[in-house]
Amino acid sequence: LDERGREMHGSWGNIIRAEDAFARMGADVMRWQFCAQPPDRNLLFGYGPAHEIQRRLLTLWNSVRLLVQYGNVESFTPRYGDLQGPAVEHPLDRWLVERTRQLVAEAGAGYERWLTVEVVRSFEAFVEDVSNWYIRRSRRRFWEGDEAALRTLWHALVQGLRVIGPVMPFLAEHLWQVLVRAPCPEAPGSVHLAGWPEAGEPDAAVLGEMAAARRVAELGRQARSASRVKFRQPLRRLVVEGADVPAALADVVREELQVKELAFAHVESELRVKPNLPVLGPRLGRELGAVRAALQAGEFEELGAGRFRVLGHELGPDEVLVERSGREGWAVAGDDGVTVALELALDDELLREGRVNELVHRVNSLRKEAGLELTDRIRLTIPAGDADLLEHAEWIKAETLAVSVQADGGAEPAIARA
Repeated sequence: LDERGREMHGSWGNIIRAEDAFARMGADVMRWQFCAQPPDRNLLFGYGPAHEIQRRLLTLWNSVRLLVQYGNVESFTPRYGDLQGPAVEHPLDRWLVERTRQLVAEAGAGYERWLTVEVVRSFEAFVEDVSNWYIRRSRRRFWEGDEAALRTLWHALVQGLRVIGPVMPFLAEHLWQVLVRAPCPEAPGSVHLAGWPEAGEPDAAVLGEMAAARRVAELGRQARSASRVKFRQPLRRLVVEGADVPAALADVVREELQVKELAFAHVESELRVKPNLPVLGPRLGRELGAVRAALQAGEFEELGAGRFRVLGHELGPDEVLVERSGREGWAVAGDDGVTVALELALDDELLREGRVNELVHRVNSLRKEAGLELTDRIRLTIPAGDADLLEHAEWIKAETLAVSVQADGGAEPAIARA
């Protein structure tokens, strides 16, 4: 069938010939479409789904590119023996090693059951975790040339290539040659000769602790978004109730949410639940009025995962509209028994640090627009009105690779190659 679910017919003009698909999609993307399809459903084949697959694979490509760029800057040389499991200490590194083992276990089970759809789902989730959690939370470490971070990321990406090679043979082979064969002469000549990873069982405790930390971080982002406070604006305090984040991961959460303090205490909040009338009305019929009144009176039980029980009815997340509010000056978000509250009060110190973050973002955008390399040093000039930011000159220099920072009468920051 085509991507809209219609049969392909020449008279309808929706036939895709193999040679056209190879030219416009590529063989790996075509294979991905077939492998990602549950075997009990019709395959919807087309350029639209192909474009979405290319977008997802671009996340993998960009992760590899980041590793290569920072690895070249630091003259990083991987060791093939690290695929047995690198020695790690940082909590993010420990998590990524265990997350990689989880991928190997899940994908192996999928292959054993001849369900490539499970392999694809596991790999896509893994790449998303690597890019949008590990890399994002480790960028400062890459920037500072942390070899442990580079080695851990290399291990994860290479093991991922060994897992996905049967589904995506050509791109996996190309990346293997770049990441493994070129720097490790003792490695197999092809990803398809490397064998299946011997990763061992994943540590459920490590994965669970990071899952709890990410859950708090996601709720914190929701609270920030609801308060309309910019994400580059540091805040003073985050209070968490209902979740246990280990001390080793507290800094990860604080850095993710740009907060100075993380505390575990009771969160004062008010929960309001309303029926989603277009969805719930047809199901409850004449009982909707009583359920609506009970919700308004607060006579309900929170079941977790966005579900509620009221008057004997279990309501799903799509059947209710949930609002949480905290005390004046606080932003609150919660789900499944976990509640977080962000203190929104801003003092002069926090406001100044927020302006520094905005300046750093602007300067690094200027670096990119000017085509500067990662290692190029600059001289930075900032507007006279921002002279008070020179209090944080060393911070600004470290984040922008500036050798000097000065203030003059210009309206916008300006950079010059040092």
